[in-house]
Amino acid sequence: MRKTIRSKILACFFPTLFCLVMVMVSCETDPEIYLPSNPRPLIYGIFNSNDTIHYLKVGKSFGADIDPKLDARIYDSLYFNEVKVSVFRSVNGDPSGSALPLTRITNWPKDSGYFHFPGQIMYQFDDRLKTGVYVSVEVPGLPKAEAYTRIARTGIIYQPDSASMYVYLVPQQAWLIQWGGNPWNEIDVSFEFIEDYGDSVFNSQYVHIQKTNYFESEYEKYREMKVTYEEFIREVLQQITPNDKVKQVFLGYISITIHGGDENMVNYIKYKDGFNDFGVVEFSNVTNGIGLLASRSTELRDSLRFDYSTRQQLINENRLRILKISKWN
Repeated sequence: MRKTIRSKILACFFPTLFCLVMVMVSCETDPEIYLPSNPRPLIYGIFNSNDTIHYLKVGKSFGADIDPKLDARIYDSLYFNEVKVSVFRSVNGDPSGSALPLTRITNWPKDSGYFHFPGQIMYQFDDRLKTGVYVSVEVPGLPKAEAYTRIARTGIIYQPDSASMYVYLVPQQAWLIQWGGNPWNEIDVSFEFIEDYGDSVFNSQYVHIQKTNYFESEYEKYREMKVTYEEFIREVLQQITPNDKVKQVFLGYISITIHGGDENMVNYIKYKDGFNDFGVVEFSNVTNGIGLLASRSTELRDSLRFDYSTRQQLINENRLRILKISKWN
């Protein structure tokens, strides 16, 4: 029995001693975890087809043989000293025509963070983008970095059509929204609730119902979302907190905002949401560099209102009485 107990003690002692020795050795010799590597151009730009002024960021990949906490504070480590940036209109991925004039902005405002420096370097160009954009970045001693993206189409809202001003939403019938889409789509439907505090004091609160989807192809006939009466009631009760100081609440305007994006946005979102096994954002569409070049669009339909029947339904809805919804303003 003594031999067995002694053997167990030794079996526990030697692994512990081994770990202590390894810790002491590792403390005397710092491991090399920052390996030097050649930097690569970093290109980032998401262009909105609704805009005429666009911004492009061109930096340098973060690779250093010193502690990043130290290197991040060196302004020159974030950008190349010698770099030629060019932006072209493009139809099929190749540059066409002459390069668009660029304005180099050297002190773009930046929030405080890990990389401390006076400001960011950005490139501004003016153009009504229609088809695509090609970007090239040339740095002496490195292969030319290239990136291309098609321009997302401006969305078309089919339902409600441009002549519709009122929204019909009752328990027996959902409200249908249909629109022409890009490969990536995000819709936000906003409902305004106007709080009356008396003495001509008003405050607007908003209930949002959102949906995001993406497709492999932009050539689907249309996208659609149905807002049911029960879903609307549930979201109102979750997003608006009753306030005893509110005298009454009026039903305000309804707006529809649709954001769209090209195929590069689709692929980026897949990786961002954990499309790969490690949940790491690794998507890049830059040749001989890293980064993202993509496009998006925005379509807005506002000034919609609930029709008479829906307003009466909501005013008499028992579950919403706590909000003091009154006749329309």
